[in-house]
Amino acid sequence: MGIRRLVCVLSAGCFLGAVLAAAAFTAQSPVFLADRDFLPEDVLGKYSGIIDNAIAFLDKQGASETGLIESFQGTSRYYYLPEQESFYLGSQGYLDGQCFTYDAATASILYAICGKPEKAKALLGLLEHDFYQEKNGHRGLYTSYRTDKFTPEGELWMGIDGDRIHVGPTMWVALACLHYAQISTDRSFLGFAVDIAGWAGGLDHYRFADGSKGAVCMGSGWGPDWGLTYSTENCFVYYAVLNLLLEVYQKGSPEVKSVFIKKNLTEEAIRKEMTALQKWFKEVAYDSRTGGLNCGAGEGGVDTTKAIDTVTNAVIAVGPDRLSQWGIDPFRLVGFAETYLRITETCPGKNIEGFDFTVPEELGNPRQRVIWIEGTAQMITAYKLMADYSARKGFFKKAEEYRNKAMSLSQGLDGLSLKQPVAYGVLPYTSVHLADKERMLSFAAEWEIPRGIDGSGVGCVSSTVWRAFSLVDFNPMQTAVASGRYAEK
Repeated sequence: MGIRRLVCVLSAGCFLGAVLAAAAFTAQSPVFLADRDFLPEDVLGKYSGIIDNAIAFLDKQGASETGLIESFQGTSRYYYLPEQESFYLGSQGYLDGQCFTYDAATASILYAICGKPEKAKALLGLLEHDFYQEKNGHRGLYTSYRTDKFTPEGELWMGIDGDRIHVGPTMWVALACLHYAQISTDRSFLGFAVDIAGWAGGLDHYRFADGSKGAVCMGSGWGPDWGLTYSTENCFVYYAVLNLLLEVYQKGSPEVKSVFIKKNLTEEAIRKEMTALQKWFKEVAYDSRTGGLNCGAGEGGVDTTKAIDTVTNAVIAVGPDRLSQWGIDPFRLVGFAETYLRITETCPGKNIEGFDFTVPEELGNPRQRVIWIEGTAQMITAYKLMADYSARKGFFKKAEEYRNKAMSLSQGLDGLSLKQPVAYGVLPYTSVHLADKERMLSFAAEWEIPRGIDGSGVGCVSSTVWRAFSLVDFNPMQTAVASGRYAEK
């Protein structure tokens, strides 16, 4: 394989070192470079242009009215009305003027790692302010916000998802705070990240038969009772936040520890939450028959839906080593994703491989199979981690196999950017462009895939950001780098 990563792998402890004692940061300079070990030559040659286009797209999506990032560009004016099972023609795109909290968080991370910390800070400042505002008896962050206006009181206005307060996106905000702190050495959002963790710890938890805690619920808001719904994907991101906060606390200065003390988040509390999550992952989420992960659990019991983000989040947030220690075989886990969720798109002159959200046939969902670009980019990062893990275990043939798969997916995403061009050369949400009135669901009943105007592509922040993450030696759910800075030796 010729792995060129440094023998002295950068450990998680370096996260804290960067937070507390990094060298002076030069604004506008790139913090992370192309991950040459895992990029085919033609994609490597385009690396700078792809990153520049991603940043230009985020800048374009920045709303002058609020400073938030608009998640989509070019969505259909037809709104679907579920109660009438029909479409209504609106005056603007149905996702225009919408910032999904997850997209704002990941955009902030990309700004930080691309040498634009001031833009990351501006986004985090808006979210921090809103987190503490009263919301129907709750505090937290809405799943989405309007980008084009404030409330009469001058606060951010809830978006298309209404009053839903969603654990997963909120945890991504905490990750963004921690990465910003690491890269800029500005600790002003550390308390915000600690408060987010404390907020999640105070939500309802899954209870085992013996009364012990497991997963944290999905949050609150309209629709199904999220207080009784537990998402595997969400809980892995929560675990990642706790893992980083534990590292920060253990090796932090007295000044850093004082932030935790003032917020009443102790090392013991963090460890208890991580132990509860670990138990739930092993005993509820993990399916030993398939080697995969269930989607979650709810009032109806365990949700056995096969979803790609359960696999990617497990590998990226926890890492193959720790998964193996838990009794979850990372090789079987990745094989599970490949068996059920990998698909091939037939394109002129080339077939492109990627990963779908779910297995629609198993959900009674009549939609066609699609490549979910964000999930596919996440799988690239997972393959990188699996390649490094395999090499450390002495499985060099397997390491080379994973490396080749990561490179193939990178090449495929590049092919999709050429096959389905959208503004700024960024990627759409999926490999399929939907007509104005064509409705497609990623799961069974919710999470509608964005529709374009007259079947055109929809520019998408999450696809753009994750494609950029996949090109860099960077893991947004752990430390600053996927497994350590590499170098020619």
